Amino acid sequence: MDNSFSFNYDEYDFWPLYHSILRYYPIGIKKHQEFDIYRQYLGIQELEKLLNEKIVDKKTYEKNWGAFLKRVSAELGKSTQGTTFGFVPSYSGYLTLDSNGTGNRWNYKELHFAVSHLGKYFQVYGLEKSVLSYENDLIPYQIQNLKEIMVSPMGAYKDYFEKMENYITEEFKDYRLVPFSMGQTIINGLQILHLDKENCSINMALFNDFLGMGEQVNEMEAQGDLTYGMEHWKKQRN
Repeated sequence: MDNSFSFNYDEYDFWPLYHSILRYYPIGIKKHQEFDIYRQYLGIQELEKLLNEKIVDKKTYEKNWGAFLKRVSAELGKSTQGTTFGFVPSYSGYLTLDSNGTGNRWNYKELHFAVSHLGKYFQVYGLEKSVLSYENDLIPYQIQNLKEIMVSPMGAYKDYFEKMENYITEEFKDYRLVPFSMGQTIINGLQILHLDKENCSINMALFNDFLGMGEQVNEMEAQGDLTYGMEHWKKQRN
């Protein structure tokens, strides 16, 4: 199935996503070419400056995101973990909704969320995973396996999914949820500063490649309404 960027332009307007990405990424120019022309793109230089301001500056990060995570954790009574780092163009984190297991085998239900730095966009999805931890080797490591991904407020994720949407839209005014079906579309020729992939999705460009724990999302069927959030992208009728 063709998963290239496309939409019903008579009913919806997703051009803002494309234009936000084009502003920061040189679509059609590959990384690591001679003279590193990719890094000379003004958008990439603007992106690096933006991430230094939003993430590397610890005071700004704590004010804009650290405080938000603490408030959400306190009000929902769930542990939060920030996942923002490096050149990933978003603030991100997750709530641990449930955990159970013994020894080195544990299962987790988590609600992940991210707020883009490239435009007024956000992402929310539920994730269930199993984790095997190995502590006795010279280098401790984990094996994580994705069991479920939920992309709309349903089942065990429903209440927290809806509450997280409300928290984000209250804190970040006029931000819109990017529907899973749109976020996973590919823009041919799009390469991301921090990733080594030939063609990247809208979600990778705006947020990160964490969704579904990277490549594992392609190996299973997402649950819920894949078009959830589309109503926020409908064209305004005169």
